[in-house]
Amino acid sequence: MKIKKIKGSHIIVLGSGPSVKRYWDKIKVFIKENDCVIFGCNNIMDFLVPDYHFWGSAKRWKVFGDKVDKKTTIIISKHFSKKLIRQKWKGPIKVFNNVEKVWKIGSDKKNTPQYKRCQVHYTKGKMFGCVRDISTWAIFYAYINGAIKITVVGNDGYTLYAKKDLEEKKYSQHCYGKGNTDGYTYDYCRKKDWDKYKTLKLLYEYGKKKYGFGFEIITPTIYDEFYNSNVLKINPEPSWQRWKEPVPSEYKDLYINCRKNRKII
Repeated sequence: MKIKKIKGSHIIVLGSGPSVKRYWDKIKVFIKENDCVIFGCNNIMDFLVPDYHFWGSAKRWKVFGDKVDKKTTIIISKHFSKKLIRQKWKGPIKVFNNVEKVWKIGSDKKNTPQYKRCQVHYTKGKMFGCVRDISTWAIFYAYINGAIKITVVGNDGYTLYAKKDLEEKKYSQHCYGKGNTDGYTYDYCRKKDWDKYKTLKLLYEYGKKKYGFGFEIITPTIYDEFYNSNVLKINPEPSWQRWKEPVPSEYKDLYINCRKNRKII
């Protein structure tokens, strides 16, 4: 399989959210009509063979790594174990250089050192930012490698659906399984969405300032600031939740309390 060039291409970043499964027919047509170079993230192998396959979860690699198609090119952070990848993969690997940080207490205010510490930038061959998920790194990677347009699908977020709906397994947090497939409490999932939303806003502004354009998400998402529903003509549904920005009375829970006993699987 010939490796497609990223520079000068329209990149589609395919996350593993449930919208991928539900709207796959529409997504597939979009990819073909726009001649997209595909960045797949984690377990999306039931749908396609991505041109570049990003992995950020060792837990998911251990479960799903055997399914990766030999025609793809794997991309990982320098912090991801190459030894672990090589247990299941003998093909090409690209490694990106990044500095991983996390949002800490005080980062809710834009004029604080904590907020400034999480600013997104690319300096001396390294990507910097408070990024904890692989699809956000994939968007960043597309920017620094010369993409001319970036479209995102399957970035639904962890709290697009209500806690009760997930507990009753009416919906899923991923394009596989049912219910809470992330393995963390709903409160902690809200923290993860809060942290990611802050980072996406910074990355969007950085992309516009540095490269002249922002990215857009075209499937249902809790990160609704970036959602363009007109592309795939997807009508909103009552089951979708809208993002509610945390208020100061929630900060202690989101920064500290929700971290306790956060794993449920």
